[in-house]
Amino acid sequence: MSWFLQNIKYLLLFFFMSYGVSLLWAQESIISQVEYIKSPTEKIIFIDSILYFRPDIGKDTILALKKLQAQAYQDNNNNVTALNIYKEILPSFAPDTDEYAKILLLIAHSNVHLDRTPEATKLALQALDLATKYNEKSLMASANNVLSYIYYKTNDYDKALDYLKKSIVIQRQIKDSANLSASYNNIAIIYKQLGDLNKALAYNKQSYQISERLQDYIGMGKSYSNIGRIYELLDQKDKALQYYKKAINNNEKYNIKNSIPYKNTGDVYLIKQSFDSAHIYFLKALQIDKLNKNTKGIADIYKSLSEIAYKNKQFPKSFAYQKKSDSVRHELLKIQHKEKLMAINHQYQLYNSQKDLEHLQSINKKNKIIFLILISFLLAIALIWYQKNKNKQLLAEKDKLYLEQKVLRSQMNPHFIFNALSAIQNTLMDNDPIKSAGYLSRFAKLIRQNFDFLHEKQILLKDEIDALKNYLDVQKLRFDDKFDYEINIFADVDLESIEIPPLLLQPFIENAINHGFQGITKQGFIKINIFRKDKQICFEITDNGKGFDVKQAKDNRMHAIDIFKQRLHLLEKEDEKTFRITSSEKGTQVFFCLHLF
Repeated sequence: MSWFLQNIKYLLLFFFMSYGVSLLWAQESIISQVEYIKSPTEKIIFIDSILYFRPDIGKDTILALKKLQAQAYQDNNNNVTALNIYKEILPSFAPDTDEYAKILLLIAHSNVHLDRTPEATKLALQALDLATKYNEKSLMASANNVLSYIYYKTNDYDKALDYLKKSIVIQRQIKDSANLSASYNNIAIIYKQLGDLNKALAYNKQSYQISERLQDYIGMGKSYSNIGRIYELLDQKDKALQYYKKAINNNEKYNIKNSIPYKNTGDVYLIKQSFDSAHIYFLKALQIDKLNKNTKGIADIYKSLSEIAYKNKQFPKSFAYQKKSDSVRHELLKIQHKEKLMAINHQYQLYNSQKDLEHLQSINKKNKIIFLILISFLLAIALIWYQKNKNKQLLAEKDKLYLEQKVLRSQMNPHFIFNALSAIQNTLMDNDPIKSAGYLSRFAKLIRQNFDFLHEKQILLKDEIDALKNYLDVQKLRFDDKFDYEINIFADVDLESIEIPPLLLQPFIENAINHGFQGITKQGFIKINIFRKDKQICFEITDNGKGFDVKQAKDNRMHAIDIFKQRLHLLEKEDEKTFRITSSEKGTQVFFCLHLF
């Protein structure tokens, strides 16, 4: 009974939509009804209801509905199910038709997201050959765009550019201005990745010119924001602000509810330490994201507002904003969880209905009984095999999760927490509340970051560095500034896009502080260099401590190193082969690299 009460809204939605299908037919076409639904999950459920309760709607409509359903699964990042549907409907189209080639491109797109690059490339080239054979210009441009995306995802930017430029030639021929504008933006993205910001800027401006000519005010606003972002990367903050504000004026003039230019403006003012201006623009962005129900955007803005309050030493206000950010993120997770439950319950109901129908149809048909028994037997074998393999996967994931949590828990052991709090308590004795509040805020943020990282497999390099600085500052307080540190981030390292496993550097910093500096008379110093090397991000950690014998050591240092090597091994990129540690009486140096995803 409790299960029924908890899930009654999903059951009502299922039956309501099933019943509503017959009522809505007279108002508008089935396809239009489906396209009107924004939520991918609700779209999937609605299509299932139509296919189940209206099997008489015609083959063409069924094929169109299944294609829309597959696209909805793609939008929900369920590319495996999407592929199964595409492969089911593909034979229904003649190989020499546009629709056949379009579905090939959609299949290729799902394969890219499943890291099946060779299969995706093969299908996209097949679609391109068909489009070229029948001189379908629009389809040729689409195929080139998909091929460009494939090579972009594999970091082969030269080939990605080559296919995009081929697409642009075709789009110019057929005067497809809207897609031409999108292609210019995509080229700008690639040049931005390559670090050629001037070319990126030029293509963004070309995209804007097309949008202006087409009076595409949404596109104009996006182009202004993109141009502003390039100027920001070029460290021309005032120029960036100028274009972000153009985007804002454009969007306000044409009533376009887009929070991005407000956020970008707030970020620039935050960098310039114009906290009042940053606060104003983040509040405007917050209003729009609340209107658009952009939960993730709301959480990010609250986090930025928390940072502003913190830098203004408004610690209670900073804490309140951070609390709101955490609360919104928690609600987002709950919504996502409910949508998954909704989809699962729907599939469960549909599965039971289909089995009941099969049972009714099998009455008095004895020849089907043997067939059903055979199918059931084979299904049981398949389920046993599947469950066996699934259990193996779960055990492997469990081991991996245990190791990750073991590492993360070790960073915040009770001994460290007690000593840190004792050090903070000592500052209170110095009768300096501002200093005490600052250290307490850093320590609280460090604890919160560690708990946040417990649930993340990958975090932004920016967040890793931020947590590391908090940890070092707390340790400096704890050890009465007996050591200093320096973090050097090379210019080609993008903190905003590179992701690494959480708290990867901290064990080596802890070893340097707790062991390397123990008993030395000189001022300790830790130097961290972070730089790019081909398609890797490399880390070099050096200290001037007393060193240790790497081959003979059996203490906590080697235990932490062994755990670190296991973490690299679990990444399955052979990154552990890059790891090396050297130590002498002059200090210790640790070096390793990670492949970029």
